[in-house]
Amino acid sequence: MLNKKNGVNFKSLCVDPTKVPKEKNVFFTHAHSDHVKLSDKSRFFATPQTIELIKKRYVRKNFINFNSINFFSKKKFDDFEIKLFPNGHILGSSQVKIFGNKEINITSDFRLQDSLFFDGIKPLASEILVLETTFGSPAYNFPKYSVVVDEMVEWISREAKSNLVLLSGYSLGKAQELTKISNLAGFEPVVHESIFEMNKIYSSNNMDLGKYSLLDHNLKDFSVLILPPQLVNKFLLSTLKEMESRQIVSALATGWTFVREYDKTFPLSNHADYNDLIEYVKQVNPKLVLTDHGFCEEFARKLNRLGFKSKPLKQNKQQVLFDF
Repeated sequence: MLNKKNGVNFKSLCVDPTKVPKEKNVFFTHAHSDHVKLSDKSRFFATPQTIELIKKRYVRKNFINFNSINFFSKKKFDDFEIKLFPNGHILGSSQVKIFGNKEINITSDFRLQDSLFFDGIKPLASEILVLETTFGSPAYNFPKYSVVVDEMVEWISREAKSNLVLLSGYSLGKAQELTKISNLAGFEPVVHESIFEMNKIYSSNNMDLGKYSLLDHNLKDFSVLILPPQLVNKFLLSTLKEMESRQIVSALATGWTFVREYDKTFPLSNHADYNDLIEYVKQVNPKLVLTDHGFCEEFARKLNRLGFKSKPLKQNKQQVLFDF
């Protein structure tokens, strides 16, 4: 069911609903809020790590029905099956291979390059590819991930010797990379509570983040502070400058091209950029590409010019994806 107001449906299974689902069976590809909507009337499926993150971030009721599916194992729904594979985005995130009268692959948000914690996504042969195109514009051409990490380590190593370095990134996914990068630079960061909770889950799943501490009236003891972007503004920075006897330098880690109040922006993204999206499609070589999120229309046009059959998912009116 291609109703973009309520996720993507495959007969009896809805994937990543965007509003409270009415379907009996719902699958979450990962734990970011724009992919998660909960109800006490549905059965929810995801990897064990994704379920753990969702429970910590969003669940206030004990009667939500969660069911785990491990990577590389299959789960049957009516007359089709799904199999999960890592996609390099965040802890527990998965691309979904659907086996029915057609083979369909949903990448969800993904990263092609290897990162500090995860291998990049591996291409899965499929007739239909549902491709996440968050950065599907040629304006988004990121440097090599390892180069960005090296630049951040060098910058933090230099600035944190005499300044308070404020790093900002999403509390789930990006902040864990910032924690690791701070340690690589030689500094244990102090982190906001929302980041601390996500860090603990990463650590409990054998992700080596290094050392980190909870922000609790102890800022004077640290040289690196990590906060989620929604808490950082000019008023906070002004307050920190008044409180601290040292200079404040700030940096935002994001793939988006904006700076706001920060001294520096690092293009550290856990998504594929424009060129990586093209590369992934070439490796899979599907019969049809359905683009989803972000620059879906622009990127579909690009794929058609390259010789692939492609259209934006949101423009289609079919009720069941297997009808393609």
